[in-house]
Amino acid sequence: MIGSTAAAIKDSDPMIGPHDRPHDPGLLFTPDPANPFQRDLAPATLLQMTVSLSRPASVTLLANGADADAADGRRTWQLILLATALRLVVALLLPLGVDESYAAVIARTLSLSYFDHPPAVFWLAHAAAWLGGESPIALRWPFVLLFALTSWLLFRLTSRLFSARAGFWAVCSAQLMPVFSLSDGSWVLPDGPLLCASVAAALALSHALGVSSLADDVAPSVASSAHWRSWVGVGLALGAAGLSKYHAALLGLGTLLFVATDARSRPLIRRAPPYAAMLIAALCTVPVFVWNAQHDWVSFRFQSGRAAGDGSPITALLQNVAGQAGYLLPWFWAPLALLLVRATRTGPRDRAAWFCVCLGAPPVIVFTLAALGGRPGLPHWPAPGWFLLLPLLGAAIARWELRDAATAVRRLRIAAAVFVSLLTIVVSHAATGWMTLVVPSLHQRDPAFELLEYRSIRSALDTTTALRDARFVATSDWMRGAKIGYALGPTRPTLVLNDDARHFRFATRTAPLIGTDGLLILRVNATASDAAFDTLVSPYVPLFDSLRFVATVPVLRGPDTALTVRVYAALRLRRVWSTPRTP
Repeated sequence: MIGSTAAAIKDSDPMIGPHDRPHDPGLLFTPDPANPFQRDLAPATLLQMTVSLSRPASVTLLANGADADAADGRRTWQLILLATALRLVVALLLPLGVDESYAAVIARTLSLSYFDHPPAVFWLAHAAAWLGGESPIALRWPFVLLFALTSWLLFRLTSRLFSARAGFWAVCSAQLMPVFSLSDGSWVLPDGPLLCASVAAALALSHALGVSSLADDVAPSVASSAHWRSWVGVGLALGAAGLSKYHAALLGLGTLLFVATDARSRPLIRRAPPYAAMLIAALCTVPVFVWNAQHDWVSFRFQSGRAAGDGSPITALLQNVAGQAGYLLPWFWAPLALLLVRATRTGPRDRAAWFCVCLGAPPVIVFTLAALGGRPGLPHWPAPGWFLLLPLLGAAIARWELRDAATAVRRLRIAAAVFVSLLTIVVSHAATGWMTLVVPSLHQRDPAFELLEYRSIRSALDTTTALRDARFVATSDWMRGAKIGYALGPTRPTLVLNDDARHFRFATRTAPLIGTDGLLILRVNATASDAAFDTLVSPYVPLFDSLRFVATVPVLRGPDTALTVRVYAALRLRRVWSTPRTP
């Protein structure tokens, strides 16, 4: 499927040079009456078809061209509404992951910025919890709706750069890639706000620079209010991206790269509007810099050191690339990579494609090559760059559809069926753990453990006075702190007794807790000996006057025990390990 899809895109890609395949813009297109998307179109050249589909409704070069644009817009809205409804169902059924639980717990305390990321995701989670509580659906629904907006902006951007049909296929592809449709599109993560701001910035920039498939669509006059509005939009969107994730710096770099290499945009370097946009973006991100300045730039130092590792550079690079392919799904990743290479080779000669390359390639290149430092990194790090390359994929699928509509639609239906099947497997396994019966080794290393709910701890402790009398809850690491803190609710703070405490170090003033009693909760091997338990708890003994065993509590997935924790009464806190581990 991957090879045939890539081959079909190769055969239909007009960016391929003469040595690959001669492109004849006069190639006749004959509509297929069996295709509902083509039956109303008059015969025309491929060039006419491409131009007509990209024109606004007020312009008609081709019979029913405006109707085709409007129809694709309606289909896109229908697709977005359907995908949003399904995403809300998944958001309701799927427990919070580790990062989501962490965001929910940390967001209980508002701050100008945070240790891991800029504040947007935490501010949004705080507002969602204030409105509806901390259930998964109450926290996730704003992110689901945000991705619906992101998808529509993607359609608008792709329609402007290529055609409305390309916009439909770009949005359709985004709904079928797990990293976008599931995690970025519904989970409480900073990537959702980043994608929305990034596409908004790209759309505003395309207006400011007159990047469009329409030959007569040029940037407004520098002195016009429309030109200034476009650049103000660019500044606000870049600022919103900067409040979402540090990837925004690469988006700004891509913007500068396009302006510097595009002949029509280069004169703007001597004009005021781009610098006004830069100032607006900088002002939007002031909270991030103020917080970091107050905390020894700890967030910048932490993020800048995450790529360093001691593994084999080649192995790390291969793991990185394989992870990206898995997160996007190989049958989308391979054509996207092919399109990126070809658009890069074509360069500024194809203005719309080069626009996508300049904005999307920097995260892909930076976070892929960073693996040569010996650490694979996380597969979702380059994903914002791939998202900005989706217009290229949408345009390629639209061209493929014109050549062989039946095959193109059939392959994408298969991709949709595979995605829905994978989603069903993930959701059902997260709830029941049924795959451990098929693959027993998952009992030891089950990725779905990240989605475990620790509610059984709350239920077990509610039957004692231990939780009622505790002024705080402490644990061994930030991931456990996220899960336990979320399960036990916002009544008492969560302390992480580890040098790598992430934002837990800054979320709670520990001075008022010195001398008070709390709970220490540690994950254990349920079959371990008493001597092993003593060894496990020994590093924490100096932090309290005494530790008293309270209970062993199973964390359940359905009726089965997924893992076990031991709860200790921690009497009179003496001190907290106070400095997060930073590079």
